[in-house]
Formats: sequence, structure tokens, C-alpha cells
Amino acid sequence: MKKIFIGFWIVLLALPTFSQKKEAATHKDLVEWMSLTEALEKSKKEPRKIFVDIYTDWCGWCKVMSKNTFSNPQIAGYINRYFYPVRFNAETKDTIEFRGKKYFNSKPEGQRGTHQLTYVLTNNKPSYPTISYLDEKGRLIQALPGYMDVNKIEPFLIYFNENAFRSAPFEAFKYNFDLTFVDSVKNKKDKIKWMSFEEVDSLNKKNPKPIIIDIYTDWSLTSKIMEATTFKNDLIANYINEHYYPIHFDPTTNDTIVWGGRTYYHRKEYIFHDLSLLLSNKKLGIPAVIFLSKEKTPLSNVPGYRTAAGIEPVLEYFAKEIYKVKKWNDFYKTFKARLSDKVKK
Repeated sequence: MKKIFIGFWIVLLALPTFSQKKEAATHKDLVEWMSLTEALEKSKKEPRKIFVDIYTDWCGWCKVMSKNTFSNPQIAGYINRYFYPVRFNAETKDTIEFRGKKYFNSKPEGQRGTHQLTYVLTNNKPSYPTISYLDEKGRLIQALPGYMDVNKIEPFLIYFNENAFRSAPFEAFKYNFDLTFVDSVKNKKDKIKWMSFEEVDSLNKKNPKPIIIDIYTDWSLTSKIMEATTFKNDLIANYINEHYYPIHFDPTTNDTIVWGGRTYYHRKEYIFHDLSLLLSNKKLGIPAVIFLSKEKTPLSNVPGYRTAAGIEPVLEYFAKEIYKVKKWNDFYKTFKARLSDKVKK
């Protein structure tokens, strides 16, 4: 059986009460469901994405998903930790205000009818069950219809929570997810010759090169996927080794680092190391790739998950100093890629 890889944040709590009480009263699982209104209010204070389980009372697969998927401690724990989870009855008779507009069910009591908000949450394609992912302001990112077991839902949770959807198609992400966590045969040896800041400082004085800094943490699953796939791609690894001085930097390290003649620390009052905040101009993303010029001048902070195909043009743009003569969009239009995010089936 495939292992669950999102389960190391699990803390199981008692189930709270929430609105749509009649619909929720008989529903028992480990997800801490709340109303959509409550989720939006909470997200104003502590922004998180919103996970919406859209169901009906007569939907058999909705009940199976509740029993099998949402009762899994690792899956439920991950949802509770990183999302505001909402369980929405597509046929509720409640009038609900959502993003400044009121929605209702036009069918009278005793008759089934699809609530108006269901169409908004499913992109006008009602189907049950459907899981809809909303951003921190309640805007629909994507609606995914159909039953999802534990193994199927897991990569989607990471894909949306860690913002991989912003930079890679799901098929490519899922392929790399499986290569990282599922396949039994892995190449554990690094292909990139990672260096310390001190080593790069010394080498750069004798033979200047652009510098690439991979920002990662052990708790970021997309960092692990990039480490196992993006940076182990032969073309990417060889290109970085030839054209850059590469640094693999965990911003939570407690190490004292000497860089450019100055000493940097991880002070107790901050989550991240002083040097990581300096290099990212206090806009640190995890994962992220930071590019510096030969003179160690910051060029770009590229946040988020990147596939090998996704990072390929960025590497060339900065390695060949094309940024000095062309804007990114003009360069990208004519870039001839050797890698693709299309997954062979």
C-alpha cells in the first residue's frame, strides 16, 4: 500500500459545531468542518486557502468519501492544518452571502433544488461529490468532481496548498510527486555540486560566475519534489554546474554564515535566517530560487515550485545575461525549450 506523506503535522481535535447544522448533524469524520462564511472570516485574519466538499444527502459516493477519505488521520490532519475546510450541501435551503452577493435555493421546502452557490463553487458544472479549492479571498481556483480516495486526493492537497498550481500543470506535478514519494527506485545521489556560501565566496573571487540559491526546507513537500526531480534532471543539473555556483540553503538553519565579508546569524526572534531575508528582500518563499549576478547583486527571486521544464528558460536568461538586453517576456517568446511538462502516457 502506498504511504501517506502529508501526515507529520497531524493533531486530532474534537469536531466543532458549524452552520448548516441540520446537514452536518449526522456527519462524523476527522475534518474540522465550518461554514463558508466562517472560513472567509477566518481567512481575513489568517489567510489560508479554502477546501470545499460539495455533497448532497442522497449522494452515496459522498458518504463513502466521508467514511474513507476524511476519516483518514493524515488526510484530515493536513486539511485541518493548512486549509479552512467547508462542507457544503448543494441542496441546502439556507440563504448564504458570499463575496458580497446573496445566494439561495429557489425550490420550496420539501422539493430538491440546486442552490445557486453550487454553480459558483463548481464552475457551473454541478456534480457530487466535488472538491473545490478557493484562494485566500474565496475566489475559485479549481473544482474537481468525483470520488477521491486517500491516494488520489493527497497530491491535489499539496498542489494547491503549496501553490504549485501557479507554475506547473497538475499532470507534471503528479508525475514528479510519484517519482519522489511512490517509486521504489530512486537516485538519491545529488547531481548538482552544491556549495556553501563560504566556498562560493572564495571561488567567485578567482573565477566569477552567476550564483543560484535553492531555498528549501525539510517540511516543504514541494521542496522535496524539486530536489528529487527538477534538480536531478540531467540537463538542468549539468547546466547549473557549468554556468553557476549553486547553493542549497535551508533558511531555518542555525548556522553562522560568512558572506561578502559580513557575518549573518539566525536570531531567535525571527523564523528565518538573517541572510535568507537579505537575499530575498524579506519576501521569502519556500521553495524559491534566487539568482545573483557575478558581482553577487540580486537579480531575481523566483518563488514557488518549478519543474525542470519550468526552470530551464530562467536558467538561460540569467546565465547568459540576456536580462541586460531583453525583457523576460520578449526572451520567453523566442526561447527554444528542450524540456517539456507534457507527461508521456
